[in-house]
Amino acid sequence: MSLRILLAAIVLAPIANAAELQTLDGRKLTGDIVSIVGSDLTFKAGASEEKFLVTALHSVTVGKPPIQLDANKKHTAVEFVDGSSFRCSEIVLKDKNVELKLIGASPRTLTVPLRGVVFSIHREAGDLKLDQDFRGLMRSKSRFDIWVTKRQAKNDAGKDVDQLDGVPGTFGDADEAAKSVKFTFEGKGAEEAQSILLSRVAGMILAQRPGAASPAICKIIDLDGNELVAQAVTRTEKGYAITTVTNVKIDLTDAQVSKFDFAAGAIKYLSDLEPVALEETGTDPEHYQKDTNLDKRPIRLVLDPATGRTEMYPKGLTLKAKTVISYELKGQYKSFRALAGVDNDPDNAAPSQVKITVDDGTQVLFKGTVKRGEKPLDLNLGVQNVDRLKITIESDGTLTDLGNQVSLANARVLK
Repeated sequence: MSLRILLAAIVLAPIANAAELQTLDGRKLTGDIVSIVGSDLTFKAGASEEKFLVTALHSVTVGKPPIQLDANKKHTAVEFVDGSSFRCSEIVLKDKNVELKLIGASPRTLTVPLRGVVFSIHREAGDLKLDQDFRGLMRSKSRFDIWVTKRQAKNDAGKDVDQLDGVPGTFGDADEAAKSVKFTFEGKGAEEAQSILLSRVAGMILAQRPGAASPAICKIIDLDGNELVAQAVTRTEKGYAITTVTNVKIDLTDAQVSKFDFAAGAIKYLSDLEPVALEETGTDPEHYQKDTNLDKRPIRLVLDPATGRTEMYPKGLTLKAKTVISYELKGQYKSFRALAGVDNDPDNAAPSQVKITVDDGTQVLFKGTVKRGEKPLDLNLGVQNVDRLKITIESDGTLTDLGNQVSLANARVLK
């Protein structure tokens, strides 16, 4: 082989993108996924391999971001009862199943049972007005299926516009020719089911929820923008074998995967939640801040007082002394994590020393002191079966509350 041909071969050879792994505590590694077995993920960074529990991971990005659809591109959106979602060029109903013809660089057809798997089919996705109509129908509480129809109506300006409406009832099987589907109107018996032409079905919302199922370990986002909520993932020779929470099996090649999101649904930042109770008193009360310090600037903590190493945090809470704040957890989370320190904003040099107490209403989970100039406290508290998490901030060793405050960087609860 000539040198010219060799160089051309090197240039044209595909270059594998390195994966970026991020843990929930902010650690980042670059390398490759070696295996995923049960709840263990083995990752190779450089010459060394390390095993992680998936519950300790935030995400692993393995490819490019998903392809963005044109804002007004009409398509069919399908959502499973487990939260998996798909972008389709069309769907075909046959007997008890539905075929999903997926949009993207690698068009695929996925066949799944309608009952027990599919929650909604929106055949007018991509139209902003009709998307809003469909979301409104999805939010309606009903023990019946909803046949979504499209008709013309007058808007406030008297102009004809398309509008989606819902008809309650029960869907049956589709015919073998995929031209119609059985539908029984609310209040009618099954013997009175009618055949509805699929051309008249703008969407379907099925009154079903997942029964007993294995818990999700992650959400997988592919390059075409489809999202799979997985109960199991196995590394294969060509990519990954995925089993969704609804027991649908899907294979993806390495080139088809964008990201493994292990934190989806498993992590909640307190700044994204509304407290169920809040008391702000003291000699100089001040309202707590979400994702900023008390002056509404980014949270900044000194991680190493000896070297002055400082880091900024996009998420968290900042609380003034004499603040008591509570969050409803309903026993759904296993741990509470936060880095507790005094914000190091250059414009706020006031001394600060506070006591922080975290409890569940019956017992104290943590009690400690946070002081300016000291290393932040790394809180990692078990909150299994905790219904309500209460955080109390008090001044420590001072007569007034002036200047006394604490920032809880990346304050979050994890399942």
